[in-house]
Amino acid sequence: MIPNLLNTVLGIVLVYGAILAPDSLTAGVWAMIGSGAGIVLLALWARAGDRVKWFSMVNAILGVALILLGLAGKVAGIHPLVRFWWVFWAGIIVAVLALWSALYNRDTARTR
Repeated sequence: MIPNLLNTVLGIVLVYGAILAPDSLTAGVWAMIGSGAGIVLLALWARAGDRVKWFSMVNAILGVALILLGLAGKVAGIHPLVRFWWVFWAGIIVAVLALWSALYNRDTARTR
């Protein structure tokens, strides 16, 4: 539950950075690489306690996508609009899935 809540906060910070502080995305790609690595680590940590495993797997894939976007921005320039939408949607999806996974505690064995 704790890694999912931390991933929720990290996703909200990514959305904040994309909308209200876009200079943080264009100034350096290390923020994206660090955020992506954090999302991957927290998603893998959360996977052990999740009831539905695909939530954390999607978050880990989105974290890897952020890392790849950061590395691509380091090698070749990425248009700021592409960077904005990529980080915006990755942040929203990570935050929603992590919060849903933290709140979802339905026991399927008890309902049968």
